[in-house]
Amino acid sequence: MATKSTLRRGFKSNAERLAIEYREKLSLHACDALCAFKLAKYLEVPVYSATDFLTSQDDIDRLSGLGDKDCGWSALTMPTLAGNRIIIHNPYHTSARQQSNVMHELAHIICKHERGEQNIEIPIPLGMRHFDEEQEEEAKCLGAVLQITRPGLLWARNRNMTTAEIASYFNASHEMVTYRMNTSGVIKQMIYRKAK
Repeated sequence: MATKSTLRRGFKSNAERLAIEYREKLSLHACDALCAFKLAKYLEVPVYSATDFLTSQDDIDRLSGLGDKDCGWSALTMPTLAGNRIIIHNPYHTSARQQSNVMHELAHIICKHERGEQNIEIPIPLGMRHFDEEQEEEAKCLGAVLQITRPGLLWARNRNMTTAEIASYFNASHEMVTYRMNTSGVIKQMIYRKAK
């Protein structure tokens, strides 16, 4: 989980601003759920299923987590020869996880993160890959905020929605809701209100 020291000053507040701005551009309220695939389309970032690139049944089995072959792979962003970026994701994950995976990769693109290694062939599905820790923390934060805004959390909590209801509303996992509650300051704000 990101701490205050791992994100540059002002990053979280800027992430909240961006999440609301993108919703406005897509005619959504700040408290509305935002579909990662619709945001990708708006940003003109093509999103592909990893199965579009696989021919081996063994690779498909690993991607789907069949038996003990699960590779644990979620998604990646990669440059194309045309100079743009595409996202390739694991379609076997739950809908909520796919939303999180794609939002995370979109966050890399929005932040203009660059891969350290260029022009390399990337095997799919992946087990592990090299990454920049600071960039990953930024993508984790922004991706989560894009999925669930702070105003959205406050709106949900003011309506006494449970974690499960919030997760369902935002098409997010329970873990993502808990992460956002902890990192957004909403829990502290709710405790402060009750104490007054």
